[in-house]
Amino acid sequence: MRNELVVDIETKNSFGDVGGPMNRHLLGVSLAGAYDYLKGDYLCFDETELSQFMERLKTVERVIGFNIKSFDWEVLQPYTPLDLKQIETLDIMEDAVRAVRQRVSLNNLVGATLGLRKSGTGLEALRLFREGKLEELRRYCLDDVRLTRDLYEFGLSHGYILATSPWDGSRIRIPVEWNK
Repeated sequence: MRNELVVDIETKNSFGDVGGPMNRHLLGVSLAGAYDYLKGDYLCFDETELSQFMERLKTVERVIGFNIKSFDWEVLQPYTPLDLKQIETLDIMEDAVRAVRQRVSLNNLVGATLGLRKSGTGLEALRLFREGKLEELRRYCLDDVRLTRDLYEFGLSHGYILATSPWDGSRIRIPVEWNK
């Protein structure tokens, strides 16, 4: 069994609230969602439970996410003295950007590879948090975790994932080497 976590972070604020993307560290965490391969279960942590999440991060062999290195880790870093950049991290978006040569959304990848769609957007998640709809926010966050996990597992099994070309709508095959 793999000692890995698939992670997604939802925020309390938007870039507009904190002065732009250079201030990711000010966004605040509303929820941290994860799929824990050791437990075979989905986990969710609100801001008051992040210390439990950090303890689990200390023990993993690898964390998997989408845009995790330049977004999720930046948002989460103010909550811990642990240097999150030192954790072995597989960022699916990095492989996609290398192949497509521009930013590709998670929705694009799961649509092209798995025929699935995200249940919402980050701005909708922010609205749910602000409206106190925490159970809906939890479902959205864990849905993103599930889609990221399914995309990761497809890549592990097949050695590639797919993207839809932003130029002509064709499918782009993205080779991946995610086995340790």
